[in-house]
Amino acid sequence: MADFNNAVMTNGGAALLAATTAGTAKIKFTKLVTGSGTYSDSEKTRASLQARSTLKAQKQEIPFSKIEMATDTCVKLTALVSNAELSAGYYVNEIGIYAVDELHPAAAPVLYSIAIANVADYLPPYNGLTPSTITQEYFATVDNALEVTIQTKTGAVALAEDLEATNEELARAMSDNDHLYAGRDLTVVFALEIAKYSDAWAWIKARIKAHNFTGIHVADYIPITMNGQTVKMQVAGIDTYYRTTDQQLSHHIDFISKDCFNQTVKWNEANNNNGNAANNSPYMVSNLHTFLTTTLYGYLPAAVKAVISNKRTLMEYRYSASGALTDGTSWGWQDLGPLWVPLEYEIFGSTIWGTKGWSQGQGVQYPIFANSFLNRIKGAGNGGGRCDWWTASVRSGHSTNCVRVYNGGNSDNWHASGELYVPVCFRIDEA
Repeated sequence: MADFNNAVMTNGGAALLAATTAGTAKIKFTKLVTGSGTYSDSEKTRASLQARSTLKAQKQEIPFSKIEMATDTCVKLTALVSNAELSAGYYVNEIGIYAVDELHPAAAPVLYSIAIANVADYLPPYNGLTPSTITQEYFATVDNALEVTIQTKTGAVALAEDLEATNEELARAMSDNDHLYAGRDLTVVFALEIAKYSDAWAWIKARIKAHNFTGIHVADYIPITMNGQTVKMQVAGIDTYYRTTDQQLSHHIDFISKDCFNQTVKWNEANNNNGNAANNSPYMVSNLHTFLTTTLYGYLPAAVKAVISNKRTLMEYRYSASGALTDGTSWGWQDLGPLWVPLEYEIFGSTIWGTKGWSQGQGVQYPIFANSFLNRIKGAGNGGGRCDWWTASVRSGHSTNCVRVYNGGNSDNWHASGELYVPVCFRIDEA
Protein backbone atom coordinates (compact mmCIF):
# COMPACT_ATOMS: atom_id res chain seq x y z
CA MET A 1 0.00 0.00 0.00
CA ALA A 2 1.32 3.41 -0.95
CA ASP A 3 2.47 5.86 1.70
CA PHE A 4 2.82 9.57 0.90
CA ASN A 5 4.32 12.51 2.72
CA ASN A 6 1.90 15.28 3.62
CA ALA A 7 0.85 17.27 0.58
CA VAL A 8 2.57 20.62 0.13
CA MET A 9 0.83 23.64 -1.39
CA THR A 10 2.97 25.14 -4.13
CA ASN A 11 3.74 28.84 -4.44
CA GLY A 12 1.38 28.94 -7.41
CA GLY A 13 -1.34 27.33 -5.31
CA ALA A 14 -0.75 29.72 -2.43
CA ALA A 15 -1.04 32.71 -4.77
CA LEU A 16 -4.33 31.40 -6.18
CA LEU A 17 -5.66 30.77 -2.66
CA ALA A 18 -4.66 34.27 -1.54
CA ALA A 19 -6.43 35.80 -4.54
CA THR A 20 -9.52 33.69 -3.80
CA THR A 21 -9.52 34.81 -0.16
CA ALA A 22 -9.29 38.42 -1.35
CA GLY A 23 -12.28 37.85 -3.63
CA THR A 24 -10.41 38.42 -6.90
CA ALA A 25 -10.26 34.76 -7.93
CA LYS A 26 -12.19 31.51 -7.58
CA ILE A 27 -10.49 28.14 -7.36
CA LYS A 28 -11.55 25.38 -9.73
CA PHE A 29 -9.82 22.04 -9.26
CA THR A 30 -9.44 20.42 -12.67
CA LYS A 31 -7.34 17.27 -12.59
CA LEU A 32 -5.03 14.95 -10.69
CA VAL A 33 -1.65 14.10 -12.22
CA THR A 34 0.64 11.19 -11.43
CA GLY A 35 4.28 10.64 -12.25
CA SER A 36 7.31 8.41 -11.79
CA GLY A 37 9.83 11.09 -10.81
CA THR A 38 12.16 10.36 -7.91
CA TYR A 39 13.26 13.00 -5.41
CA SER A 40 16.41 13.38 -3.35
CA ASP A 41 16.14 14.37 0.30
CA SER A 42 16.90 17.98 -0.58
CA GLU A 43 14.21 17.97 -3.25
CA LYS A 44 11.67 16.67 -0.73
CA THR A 45 12.00 19.71 1.52
CA ARG A 46 8.96 21.94 1.85
CA ALA A 47 10.72 24.90 0.25
CA SER A 48 11.79 22.82 -2.74
CA LEU A 49 8.33 21.34 -3.27
CA GLN A 50 6.67 24.75 -2.87
CA ALA A 51 8.74 26.02 -5.77
CA ARG A 52 7.62 23.29 -8.18
CA SER A 53 5.27 24.11 -11.07
CA THR A 54 5.13 20.59 -12.59
CA LEU A 55 5.82 17.01 -11.62
CA LYS A 56 9.27 15.68 -12.42
CA ALA A 57 8.08 12.93 -14.76
CA GLN A 58 4.33 13.13 -15.35
CA LYS A 59 2.76 9.93 -16.70
CA GLN A 60 -0.99 10.43 -16.46
CA GLU A 61 -3.67 13.03 -15.82
CA ILE A 62 -7.08 12.06 -14.49
CA PRO A 63 -10.28 14.09 -13.99
CA PHE A 64 -11.79 13.99 -10.52
CA SER A 65 -14.61 11.56 -9.84
CA LYS A 66 -15.70 13.16 -6.58
CA ILE A 67 -15.19 16.24 -4.43
CA GLU A 68 -16.34 16.75 -0.87
CA MET A 69 -15.46 18.81 2.17
CA ALA A 70 -13.33 16.88 4.66
CA THR A 71 -13.24 19.80 7.13
CA ASP A 72 -14.20 23.46 6.99
CA THR A 73 -10.84 24.26 5.37
CA CYS A 74 -9.95 21.04 3.56
CA VAL A 75 -11.29 19.54 0.34
CA LYS A 76 -11.12 15.81 -0.36
CA LEU A 77 -10.58 15.08 -4.06
CA THR A 78 -10.95 11.56 -5.42
CA ALA A 79 -9.83 10.19 -8.78
CA LEU A 80 -9.70 6.70 -10.24
CA VAL A 81 -6.25 6.01 -11.68
CA SER A 82 -6.34 3.24 -14.29
CA ASN A 83 -3.74 1.47 -16.44
CA ALA A 84 -6.22 0.93 -19.29
CA GLU A 85 -4.11 3.10 -21.62
CA LEU A 86 -0.65 2.25 -20.27
CA SER A 87 1.81 0.41 -22.48
CA ALA A 88 4.54 0.57 -19.82
CA GLY A 89 4.15 0.32 -16.08
CA TYR A 90 5.56 2.77 -13.53
CA TYR A 91 5.83 3.46 -9.82
CA VAL A 92 3.48 6.24 -8.72
CA ASN A 93 6.15 8.27 -6.94
CA GLU A 94 4.56 11.71 -7.24
CA ILE A 95 1.04 13.08 -7.32
CA GLY A 96 -0.19 16.60 -7.89
CA ILE A 97 -3.43 18.47 -8.39
CA TYR A 98 -4.05 21.31 -10.79
CA ALA A 99 -6.40 24.24 -10.39
CA VAL A 100 -7.39 27.30 -12.39
CA ASP A 101 -8.89 30.68 -11.60
CA GLU A 102 -12.51 30.32 -12.70
CA LEU A 103 -12.98 34.09 -12.81
CA HIS A 104 -10.23 34.45 -15.41
CA PRO A 105 -10.69 31.72 -18.08
CA ALA A 106 -7.53 32.74 -19.94
CA ALA A 107 -5.35 32.09 -16.88
CA ALA A 108 -3.10 29.04 -17.14
CA PRO A 109 -3.67 26.07 -14.80
CA VAL A 110 -1.28 25.92 -11.87
CA LEU A 111 0.12 22.99 -9.92
CA TYR A 112 -1.78 23.70 -6.71
CA SER A 113 -0.36 20.98 -4.48
CA ILE A 114 2.13 18.11 -4.66
CA ALA A 115 2.83 14.96 -2.64
CA ILE A 116 5.81 12.58 -2.81
CA ALA A 117 5.62 8.86 -2.00
CA ASN A 118 7.64 7.23 0.74
CA VAL A 119 6.37 3.87 -0.52
CA ALA A 120 4.96 3.88 -4.06
CA ASP A 121 2.33 1.70 -5.73
CA TYR A 122 3.32 0.04 -8.99
CA LEU A 123 0.85 0.49 -11.82
CA PRO A 124 1.51 -2.28 -14.37
CA PRO A 125 0.96 -2.00 -18.14
CA TYR A 126 -2.47 -3.04 -19.38
CA ASN A 127 -2.59 -6.78 -20.13
CA GLY A 128 -5.55 -6.51 -22.49
CA LEU A 129 -7.88 -8.26 -20.06
CA THR A 130 -8.72 -6.54 -16.77
CA PRO A 131 -7.52 -2.98 -16.06
CA SER A 132 -5.80 -2.29 -12.75
CA THR A 133 -7.06 0.72 -10.82
CA ILE A 134 -6.04 2.83 -7.85
CA THR A 135 -8.64 4.95 -6.06
CA GLN A 136 -6.56 7.99 -5.20
CA GLU A 137 -7.74 10.41 -2.52
CA TYR A 138 -6.10 13.80 -2.16
CA PHE A 139 -6.66 16.40 0.55
CA ALA A 140 -6.18 20.03 -0.41
CA THR A 141 -6.25 23.05 1.89
CA VAL A 142 -8.68 25.87 1.08
CA ASP A 143 -10.07 28.85 2.98
CA ASN A 144 -13.70 28.89 1.91
CA ALA A 145 -15.59 25.94 0.48
CA LEU A 146 -18.00 28.29 -1.26
CA GLU A 147 -15.16 29.56 -3.41
CA VAL A 148 -14.06 26.12 -4.59
CA THR A 149 -15.53 24.31 -7.59
CA ILE A 150 -14.61 21.23 -9.55
CA GLN A 151 -14.51 20.88 -13.30
CA THR A 152 -17.36 18.55 -14.27
CA LYS A 153 -18.42 16.49 -17.27
CA THR A 154 -14.83 15.59 -18.09
CA GLY A 155 -15.42 11.89 -18.60
CA ALA A 156 -14.29 11.03 -15.09
CA VAL A 157 -14.80 7.41 -14.12
CA ALA A 158 -17.60 6.91 -11.59
CA LEU A 159 -16.55 5.45 -8.27
CA ALA A 160 -18.17 2.22 -7.12
CA GLU A 161 -19.89 3.96 -4.19
CA ASP A 162 -21.35 6.56 -6.55
CA LEU A 163 -22.58 3.86 -8.91
CA GLU A 164 -24.21 2.14 -5.95
CA ALA A 165 -25.95 5.39 -5.00
CA THR A 166 -27.06 5.86 -8.60
CA ASN A 167 -28.44 2.33 -8.72
CA GLU A 168 -30.34 2.95 -5.48
CA GLU A 169 -31.83 6.13 -6.95
CA LEU A 170 -32.78 4.29 -10.15
CA ALA A 171 -34.44 1.54 -8.13
CA ARG A 172 -36.38 4.16 -6.18
CA ALA A 173 -37.51 5.86 -9.39
CA MET A 174 -38.64 2.55 -10.87
CA SER A 175 -40.51 1.69 -7.67
CA ASP A 176 -42.15 5.11 -7.71
CA ASN A 177 -43.14 4.67 -11.35
CA ASP A 178 -44.74 1.35 -10.39
CA HIS A 179 -46.47 3.13 -7.46
CA LEU A 180 -44.79 0.83 -4.96
CA TYR A 181 -42.42 3.32 -3.31
CA ALA A 182 -43.06 3.32 0.44
CA GLY A 183 -40.68 6.17 1.27
CA ARG A 184 -37.58 6.41 3.47
CA ASP A 185 -36.99 7.93 6.88
CA LEU A 186 -35.19 11.17 6.02
CA THR A 187 -33.72 11.38 9.52
CA VAL A 188 -31.78 8.20 8.71
CA VAL A 189 -30.91 8.99 5.08
CA PHE A 190 -29.59 12.46 5.93
CA ALA A 191 -28.43 11.83 9.51
CA LEU A 192 -25.00 13.42 8.99
CA GLU A 193 -26.45 16.50 7.31
CA ILE A 194 -29.20 16.88 9.92
CA ALA A 195 -26.60 16.66 12.71
CA LYS A 196 -25.48 20.18 11.76
CA TYR A 197 -28.91 21.55 12.74
CA SER A 198 -30.91 21.67 15.96
CA ASP A 199 -33.39 19.11 14.60
CA ALA A 200 -34.73 17.53 11.41
CA TRP A 201 -37.32 20.26 10.93
CA ALA A 202 -34.76 23.05 11.05
CA TRP A 203 -32.83 21.06 8.43
CA ILE A 204 -35.79 20.63 6.07
CA LYS A 205 -36.65 24.32 6.46
CA ALA A 206 -33.08 25.23 5.46
CA ARG A 207 -33.29 22.89 2.47
CA ILE A 208 -36.52 24.54 1.30
CA LYS A 209 -35.07 28.03 1.75
CA ALA A 210 -32.10 26.96 -0.37
CA HIS A 211 -34.47 25.46 -3.00
CA ASN A 212 -32.51 22.24 -2.53
CA PHE A 213 -34.75 19.18 -2.80
CA THR A 214 -31.96 16.80 -3.86
CA GLY A 215 -32.52 13.32 -2.47
CA ILE A 216 -35.97 14.17 -1.07
CA HIS A 217 -38.86 12.36 -2.72
CA VAL A 218 -42.63 12.13 -2.45
CA ALA A 219 -43.52 9.52 0.23
CA ASP A 220 -40.26 10.03 2.16
CA TYR A 221 -41.06 10.90 5.75
CA ILE A 222 -39.93 12.42 9.03
CA PRO A 223 -41.38 10.79 12.16
CA ILE A 224 -42.74 12.89 15.02
CA THR A 225 -44.48 12.16 18.32
CA MET A 226 -47.85 13.78 19.04
CA ASN A 227 -49.55 13.20 22.38
CA GLY A 228 -47.65 9.93 22.74
CA GLN A 229 -48.42 8.73 19.20
CA THR A 230 -45.86 8.14 16.45
CA VAL A 231 -46.84 10.00 13.29
CA LYS A 232 -44.90 9.56 10.05
CA MET A 233 -45.09 12.85 8.15
CA GLN A 234 -44.76 11.98 4.47
CA VAL A 235 -43.78 14.35 1.69
CA ALA A 236 -47.08 14.72 -0.18
CA GLY A 237 -45.86 17.19 -2.77
CA ILE A 238 -42.82 19.34 -3.51
CA ASP A 239 -43.63 22.81 -4.88
CA THR A 240 -47.08 21.49 -5.83
CA TYR A 241 -48.58 24.99 -5.52
CA TYR A 242 -45.46 27.04 -6.31
CA ARG A 243 -46.30 30.62 -7.45
CA THR A 244 -50.04 30.08 -6.98
CA THR A 245 -52.71 31.67 -4.73
CA ASP A 246 -53.71 35.32 -4.43
CA GLN A 247 -50.60 35.84 -2.28
CA GLN A 248 -47.94 34.21 -4.46
CA LEU A 249 -46.62 31.09 -2.76
CA SER A 250 -42.88 30.48 -2.49
CA HIS A 251 -41.01 27.16 -2.65
CA HIS A 252 -42.53 24.66 -0.25
CA ILE A 253 -43.18 21.06 0.77
CA ASP A 254 -46.61 19.85 1.88
CA PHE A 255 -46.59 16.99 4.39
CA ILE A 256 -49.47 14.55 5.02
CA SER A 257 -49.18 11.77 7.58
CA LYS A 258 -48.94 8.18 6.37
CA ASP A 259 -51.76 7.17 8.73
CA CYS A 260 -54.40 9.13 10.60
CA PHE A 261 -54.06 10.49 14.10
CA ASN A 262 -55.71 7.99 16.42
CA GLN A 263 -58.59 10.21 17.55
CA THR A 264 -61.95 10.76 15.87
CA VAL A 265 -63.67 14.10 15.37
CA LYS A 266 -67.03 15.35 14.11
CA TRP A 267 -66.98 17.44 10.94
CA ASN A 268 -69.62 19.59 12.64
CA GLU A 269 -71.34 19.38 16.00
CA ALA A 270 -74.64 20.08 14.23
CA ASN A 271 -75.57 17.92 11.25
CA ASN A 272 -75.02 20.77 8.79
CA ASN A 273 -72.58 21.39 5.93
CA ASN A 274 -73.21 25.11 5.35
CA GLY A 275 -71.19 28.19 6.19
CA ASN A 276 -72.59 31.09 8.19
CA ALA A 277 -72.96 34.85 7.96
CA ALA A 278 -69.51 35.46 9.44
CA ASN A 279 -67.78 33.13 6.96
CA ASN A 280 -69.58 31.54 4.02
CA SER A 281 -67.06 28.68 3.80
CA PRO A 282 -68.45 25.52 5.45
CA TYR A 283 -64.99 24.22 6.30
CA MET A 284 -63.79 27.45 7.90
CA VAL A 285 -66.65 27.44 10.45
CA SER A 286 -66.60 23.69 11.02
CA ASN A 287 -65.80 21.80 14.19
CA LEU A 288 -63.18 19.96 12.13
CA HIS A 289 -61.28 23.18 11.39
CA THR A 290 -61.39 24.16 15.07
CA PHE A 291 -60.12 20.73 16.16
CA LEU A 292 -57.22 20.80 13.70
CA THR A 293 -56.05 24.33 14.48
CA THR A 294 -56.42 24.10 18.27
CA THR A 295 -56.47 20.59 19.74
CA LEU A 296 -54.37 18.75 17.15
CA TYR A 297 -52.05 21.73 16.67
CA GLY A 298 -51.41 21.68 20.40
CA TYR A 299 -49.99 18.16 20.11
CA LEU A 300 -47.32 19.18 17.59
CA PRO A 301 -43.67 19.23 18.73
CA ALA A 302 -42.26 22.73 19.21
CA ALA A 303 -39.70 22.08 16.45
CA VAL A 304 -42.52 21.57 13.94
CA LYS A 305 -44.50 24.59 15.13
CA ALA A 306 -41.39 26.70 14.60
CA VAL A 307 -41.22 26.04 10.85
CA ILE A 308 -44.72 25.37 9.47
CA SER A 309 -46.75 27.92 7.51
CA ASN A 310 -50.47 28.44 7.05
CA LYS A 311 -52.04 27.03 3.91
CA ARG A 312 -54.10 29.35 1.74
CA THR A 313 -56.50 28.16 -0.97
CA LEU A 314 -59.86 28.75 -2.68
CA MET A 315 -62.72 27.34 -0.62
CA GLU A 316 -66.33 26.69 -1.57
CA TYR A 317 -68.91 29.16 -0.23
CA ARG A 318 -72.32 27.76 0.74
CA TYR A 319 -74.58 30.02 2.80
CA SER A 320 -77.94 31.77 2.60
CA ALA A 321 -79.72 33.68 5.36
CA SER A 322 -82.99 32.23 4.07
CA GLY A 323 -82.09 28.61 4.82
CA ALA A 324 -79.69 25.70 4.32
CA LEU A 325 -78.25 25.23 0.82
CA THR A 326 -77.47 21.94 -0.87
CA ASP A 327 -74.74 23.23 -3.21
CA GLY A 328 -72.01 25.83 -3.28
CA THR A 329 -72.76 29.20 -4.85
CA SER A 330 -69.28 30.74 -5.10
CA TRP A 331 -65.79 30.53 -3.67
CA GLY A 332 -63.18 32.71 -1.99
CA TRP A 333 -59.62 32.73 -0.70
CA GLN A 334 -59.24 31.41 2.83
CA ASP A 335 -56.35 30.91 5.23
CA LEU A 336 -56.80 27.34 6.46
CA GLY A 337 -54.34 27.72 9.33
CA PRO A 338 -51.28 25.65 10.28
CA LEU A 339 -53.05 22.26 10.16
CA TRP A 340 -55.65 21.23 7.58
CA VAL A 341 -57.01 18.28 5.63
CA PRO A 342 -56.96 18.05 1.83
CA LEU A 343 -59.87 18.78 -0.47
CA GLU A 344 -61.54 15.93 -2.34
CA TYR A 345 -59.88 17.12 -5.55
CA GLU A 346 -56.42 17.10 -3.95
CA ILE A 347 -56.86 13.41 -3.15
CA PHE A 348 -58.69 12.02 -6.18
CA GLY A 349 -57.82 14.49 -8.93
CA SER A 350 -61.51 15.04 -9.70
CA THR A 351 -64.75 16.19 -8.10
CA ILE A 352 -66.88 13.17 -7.21
CA TRP A 353 -69.23 14.20 -4.39
CA GLY A 354 -68.44 17.91 -4.10
CA THR A 355 -70.09 20.78 -5.95
CA LYS A 356 -68.81 20.86 -9.52
CA GLY A 357 -66.62 23.90 -10.03
CA TRP A 358 -66.96 25.65 -6.67
CA SER A 359 -65.55 22.79 -4.61
CA GLN A 360 -62.55 22.29 -6.88
CA GLY A 361 -61.19 25.72 -6.08
CA GLN A 362 -57.52 25.87 -6.82
CA GLY A 363 -57.08 22.16 -6.16
CA VAL A 364 -54.57 19.92 -7.87
CA GLN A 365 -54.02 16.28 -6.98
CA TYR A 366 -51.13 15.77 -4.61
CA PRO A 367 -48.51 13.46 -6.16
CA ILE A 368 -48.67 11.14 -3.15
CA PHE A 369 -52.28 10.23 -4.03
CA ALA A 370 -51.87 9.93 -7.80
CA ASN A 371 -52.77 6.74 -9.67
CA SER A 372 -52.74 4.49 -6.62
CA PHE A 373 -54.67 3.71 -3.45
CA LEU A 374 -51.40 3.12 -1.57
CA ASN A 375 -51.52 6.37 0.40
CA ARG A 376 -55.24 7.11 0.16
CA ILE A 377 -55.89 4.16 2.46
CA LYS A 378 -54.84 5.19 5.96
CA GLY A 379 -54.72 3.43 9.29
CA ALA A 380 -56.29 4.50 12.57
CA GLY A 381 -53.01 5.48 14.18
CA ASN A 382 -49.52 4.48 13.04
CA GLY A 383 -49.80 1.07 11.38
CA GLY A 384 -53.41 0.69 12.51
CA GLY A 385 -56.30 -0.92 10.68
CA ARG A 386 -57.72 1.01 7.73
CA CYS A 387 -60.20 3.74 8.58
CA ASP A 388 -62.55 6.37 7.13
CA TRP A 389 -61.17 9.90 7.21
CA TRP A 390 -62.48 13.41 6.61
CA THR A 391 -61.66 15.77 3.74
CA ALA A 392 -62.25 19.54 3.69
CA SER A 393 -65.04 19.21 1.08
CA VAL A 394 -68.82 19.06 1.51
CA ARG A 395 -71.27 17.00 -0.53
CA SER A 396 -73.22 18.42 -3.45
CA GLY A 397 -77.01 18.00 -3.45
CA HIS A 398 -77.11 17.68 0.32
CA SER A 399 -77.23 20.06 3.29
CA THR A 400 -75.90 17.68 5.94
CA ASN A 401 -73.20 15.45 4.43
CA CYS A 402 -69.46 15.99 3.94
CA VAL A 403 -66.91 14.17 1.79
CA ARG A 404 -64.84 11.41 3.35
CA VAL A 405 -62.25 8.91 2.14
CA TYR A 406 -63.75 5.49 2.75
CA ASN A 407 -61.52 2.88 4.38
CA GLY A 408 -61.07 1.20 1.00
CA GLY A 409 -59.59 4.40 -0.43
CA ASN A 410 -62.56 5.58 -2.52
CA SER A 411 -64.40 8.89 -2.24
CA ASP A 412 -67.62 8.75 -0.22
CA ASN A 413 -69.76 10.99 2.00
CA TRP A 414 -71.01 10.91 5.58
CA HIS A 415 -73.21 13.01 7.81
CA ALA A 416 -71.41 16.00 9.29
CA SER A 417 -72.09 15.04 12.90
CA GLY A 418 -70.46 11.64 12.45
CA GLU A 419 -67.02 10.99 13.94
CA LEU A 420 -64.14 10.03 11.64
CA TYR A 421 -60.34 10.15 11.71
CA VAL A 422 -58.06 12.80 10.18
CA PRO A 423 -54.47 12.80 8.91
CA VAL A 424 -51.99 15.39 10.13
CA CYS A 425 -51.25 17.85 7.31
CA PHE A 426 -49.02 20.91 7.22
CA ARG A 427 -46.93 23.05 4.89
CA ILE A 428 -43.38 24.36 5.20
CA ASP A 429 -42.39 27.16 2.83
CA GLU A 430 -39.24 29.23 2.49
CA ALA A 431 -40.65 32.34 4.16
